[in-house]
Amino acid sequence: METSLITDDVKLGLLIITIFIVAIIAFWALMTVFVWAVAIAVALLPIHTRLCRMVKPSVSATFITVWVLLLILLVMSLAASVLINNEEHIGDMALSMITGLKNSGLSGFLPSFTETQLSNFDETLKDLIVKAILSLTGNIMQTLLSIIIFFLSLSMLLYYGEYIWNTITSALSPKLYDAVNKLSEISENTIYALIIVQISAAMISFILAIPFFYFLGYGDILLFSTMIGFAMLIPLIGAQIMILVLALYFLSIGDFMGAVIMLFVGYPLLSGWIDFYYRPVMMGKRIAVHPVIMMIGIFAGVPFMGIVGFIIGPVLIALVVIGAKLLAEAYFDPESMTP
Repeated sequence: METSLITDDVKLGLLIITIFIVAIIAFWALMTVFVWAVAIAVALLPIHTRLCRMVKPSVSATFITVWVLLLILLVMSLAASVLINNEEHIGDMALSMITGLKNSGLSGFLPSFTETQLSNFDETLKDLIVKAILSLTGNIMQTLLSIIIFFLSLSMLLYYGEYIWNTITSALSPKLYDAVNKLSEISENTIYALIIVQISAAMISFILAIPFFYFLGYGDILLFSTMIGFAMLIPLIGAQIMILVLALYFLSIGDFMGAVIMLFVGYPLLSGWIDFYYRPVMMGKRIAVHPVIMMIGIFAGVPFMGIVGFIIGPVLIALVVIGAKLLAEAYFDPESMTP
């Protein structure tokens, strides 16, 4: 009687892996939502752990999820308020840029409009904003479902995350568990640093922008500062694009010195040192990876993987670095790998 070389445990493992692969393929459109839910859950896990000492885990998970929802709504409300209250001024800025730079060498960087669109630019701008929102949301019902799935996933990951992880790692050998535990720890620290540092970078940029625009002599201090702060939330390119837009606006109204100050003082102060020093150094301290390596992960992740690459890129880079260290320890210093 022949004995199968594949044990029942291996067969079960292959079956579960197959189910996971099928599920990932079937719900691939929701992977971005799920990855961000996992990232937010990991970043907020320390808060959840502390709250669980005072309340039930279910209450803690619900409380944190509701606060995340409220904070997102608050940020969106502030952004909408700035746009609505300064709608006319923003339209005038855009119109000044288009007409003022129309015959310059920079006209190729600006969108083209017909005379009819320019004569009624307020309506043109509203149409552009509506089209931009629709292009981002696509199917409105699908977008709403994605938002609901995000918050449900976040709540469940906070509540069951630790249990799921302990279940997965319980069958590992001590040596493999130690390695997996180090890799998971570096992933958690990387995600935490990415999200917390990104938010703090936006706040720092906003605070620095207030005195900068005050001394620059323009009356729209809060508008410009808010635009810079919100732009900084967009990884890598947000603040740079906004600074370039404001420089073009100053140039279009004939303020050449303001455009120069915006580029050569505003960029280093409001974006440059934050992108190339503060963010990578703070992340490097949290995860003990060289800042340059972290910047490689961010620059490689976002262009090639989209917004989700902001999380996946640095995490993969950090795992590669720590994985190489673990491999070196296993081969050249085996005693260090024993628990």
